Formats: sequence, structure tokens, C-alpha cells
Amino acid sequence: MLLPALSMAKEKARSIVCLSNMKQIGVALTIYSDDHNDLLIPAEYDLRNGAKFSEGWPTILYSGKYLSGQRSPTYYSLPAGNSVFRCPSGLPAVFSFNPTSRDDLEGAKAWPFPSGSNPPKRFFIDCWYGINGSTGRPQEWPFTRIPMDGSRSTALVKRSAAARYTRMPVIFDGFWMHNGKDERINARHSKATRSNILFFDNSAAGFDTFRIPSVHDKKSTNIRWRFPETAN
Repeated sequence: MLLPALSMAKEKARSIVCLSNMKQIGVALTIYSDDHNDLLIPAEYDLRNGAKFSEGWPTILYSGKYLSGQRSPTYYSLPAGNSVFRCPSGLPAVFSFNPTSRDDLEGAKAWPFPSGSNPPKRFFIDCWYGINGSTGRPQEWPFTRIPMDGSRSTALVKRSAAARYTRMPVIFDGFWMHNGKDERINARHSKATRSNILFFDNSAAGFDTFRIPSVHDKKSTNIRWRFPETAN
């Protein structure tokens, strides 16, 4: 009887650490917006779309000294220690394939975000959390790649516009950015049945992964992934 109880206690502790990580990231993202005229942080800067360098939201927070973190010198090397970007229930590996379901183990692995602002000292920040965004649909989800796919726009959403929807997720247990794909939300807590989510009011909580509404859902009020169609 002791072993199952101990296992449950350890998993509860991992989930608590994960929620704490999310809240720290949430504070850092708020401060970033305060420092950048209320604009949300880019999900990433994309060289293929014309960016001058590669960056992801974790490397931007790290390089801007909003959060500490552990650098990886290469794409496939992982840091040995812990950081706020590392979910303790995530798997200690870099992803190999895009996840195909919410309980796909690939979704529990790290996405290595490159920092190319200083090419001679290029590094990666491995992140086990996904961001509520897309590669080019800011009218639907708050965070976006810059420049965006298709339009090549560099216009970011303002935090104040997203924060009106307090139950809109910021980050979640999952993979890279969801980009309209529900399978990128990852079941990794409580025997791969629950996922943690951080919201724009900086609250964070765990949910039954398989009851979390689709990222395309327009009716849910408890978890509102996307802007209503009337939003600017």
C-alpha cells in the first residue's frame, strides 16, 4: 500500500512544481509586455519568413533576463538540471515527430528553441510547454510567429486585448505551439490523464486532458482558447 501512495505523492509534487513554473513564466510574460508597449511576446522569429535571426519565446525571455534558464549547446543535447521551462513530468528527450494524439509520448518531449541573435554563440533553450498561438492567425489565437506565414505581417497582439478573456490560455503542458492542432496538448500528469494550463489572469490549474475543449471551440467559457470572431 505504501508504494502506490508514495507514487501518487511524487506525481502530485511534480504537478505542483509544473504549476509553479507556469506562474513564473506568466509573470515574466506580463513584464515583457509592460516593457514592450503592451505587445505580447512573439511565439518565435522565423528566418524562412524573413526574420533577421531565429528566436523563440523562451530564448527571448532568457536573453532579456526575464527568466533564468539552462542553455543547450546543440539541438539534441539536454541540460541536466531543472528550469522553469522544464515540466518535471515531461520526458527527458527532444521530440522526434509531431504528436498525433493528446497521449502521444512525443508531446511530452522538449522543443529546442534556437537563439540566433548572436550566431557565434548560438544556443538552445529546451521547453516542455506549448504556447497558445499559431504561425499566422492572430485573429484566432493570441501568440504568433513573426513574420507570419502567408501575410509576412509583424503586427503582434496586445496583451490588454487578450487579457480581457481571463480564461484564455497562455501556455499549456504540450508541444511548441498548438497552431490549431488539439493533439499538441499533452496528457502527462496523473498517469497521463491530466494537463496543466496557465491563463491570462496568471492562474494555473490542472484539467482532465481528454475533456479540455478543442482549440477551435468557440463556446467554452471555462477554457477559451481563441478570440471570439467579433474581437479585433
